[in-house]
Amino acid sequence: MTAGPFARLKMRLGRAWRRLRRPVVEVHGVRLRLGRHMSPWVEDVVLNGTYETDECQLLGEVLESQDIVLEVGSGLGVVSTLCARRLGSERVFTYEANPDLEPRIHETWALNGVHPTLTVCAVGAEDGEVVFYRDPHLWSSSVVPRTPEMRPVRVATRSLTKEAARYRPTLLIVDAEGAEREMFRAAELPTVTRIVVELHERVIGPEGVAQAREDLAALGFVEDAGLSRGEQMVMRQAKSV
Repeated sequence: MTAGPFARLKMRLGRAWRRLRRPVVEVHGVRLRLGRHMSPWVEDVVLNGTYETDECQLLGEVLESQDIVLEVGSGLGVVSTLCARRLGSERVFTYEANPDLEPRIHETWALNGVHPTLTVCAVGAEDGEVVFYRDPHLWSSSVVPRTPEMRPVRVATRSLTKEAARYRPTLLIVDAEGAEREMFRAAELPTVTRIVVELHERVIGPEGVAQAREDLAALGFVEDAGLSRGEQMVMRQAKSV
């Protein structure tokens, strides 16, 4: 049943009061600011402590003290904050295609005393430009349009191969809401020994997931079935296994 006007107003006022009373919350040990940049759904997930849960748990399993991290899909900056705390900000490089999130990421870092390197652009197989679709629910924004509410914006795309050559990462973290379908095609990742990638079957379909897996296998990566969970897949360079 759809909530009536009074019920909707009551919910909006309740959320506004909650933000005033408790504007900064802690998720996985990372301080985040609530605000209108969060949809009610995103805010609820942040408040119940399940935002980025799988990614943060996997970090404890795969992150090593000498890593250099390249992250595709910064979100609100939680994963990059955790990496920077452990490795130092100078060893963490992150990319976010949604320009609306740039001030939010920097705010998260300021709240937590870290300062990784942020580049606002998409990452793909080649340099160029792409239409990116912004969704009210932050994690649903994507290069793949799915709902009428998504707002398109043209953003620059940087080649994964070139960015990997620039920073020489050892750990690659990818949560790109669909861009993973093409991102690994003919990529060159000579220094990467581990990849944590979220495969969004609901966005790219089983064929897209199969393509991403095939491309990763062609690069010499094999799945660590003991660590992979749900949509999160952990890959290791076969020669390092």
